Amino acid sequence: MYSWRNQQRIMADSRVLVDGEQIPPEPNVLSSRRALLVFADELGIDMAKRRFPSVLRPLFRLSGKTFGTSGAEVHIFTSQGDARTDARIHPQVGATFAERLENAVECLARLDYDHIVAIGRDCPSLTSDDIDVAFALLRENRLVLGPDHRGGCYLIAVRATDRELLDGIRWKRNTDCAELRARCHESEVCLLAIKHDLDSWADIRLLARVGDAAGRLAAFLVGLLQSTAREFIYFVDLAAQAVRVRGQMPPPVSAA
Repeated sequence: MYSWRNQQRIMADSRVLVDGEQIPPEPNVLSSRRALLVFADELGIDMAKRRFPSVLRPLFRLSGKTFGTSGAEVHIFTSQGDARTDARIHPQVGATFAERLENAVECLARLDYDHIVAIGRDCPSLTSDDIDVAFALLRENRLVLGPDHRGGCYLIAVRATDRELLDGIRWKRNTDCAELRARCHESEVCLLAIKHDLDSWADIRLLARVGDAAGRLAAFLVGLLQSTAREFIYFVDLAAQAVRVRGQMPPPVSAA
């Protein structure tokens, strides 16, 4: 959720930059009980993985206003993380997505955080209110999930003592929301509103039909990109994106 170029020079007061905006330093890492786990690579890398052109960057960029007022401390986990420059920037550790995510949660648990909310950068409709609500709901629930439109999750909130609930989930198959729900009794899981995440050009076109702020931005960028057919054909690799979503399951009944 941040631009690595903007973070290469950390401010002298140890502030973390998130997509160019400063996040104030926390009072004390070890005394806090809430952590926001931002699980994402540098913006350009994430865009390249999805075969998206740079004109779509605004859909994947989150500012400091996104992170809520819950008192949570922001920890960024990236393939280029380096704790030597800032204690809240961490390397992703593991050969698979499951290993990297589980290790990130374990890292925060070892830092004595009790409540952890994990997000990525691919849900432009995610707001600070969503994060604040997730932390609030976690007081009475073992899991709080933000389901995306295809059956995955754009947000996962879990207590550190319940982090084993994440073990063995088959991530990236659009079944993880259902699998996580099955790990707990129905009364112990709370679902947030369904939102769109962006893995393909089809996802962006779908978001552009939504009337919220993210949808209006998507509609504007789609129009801007399609105004030049050659640019659209060159940058948006539809075949490569099809490989990313091949075999994915249909959205859950609640989403439909």
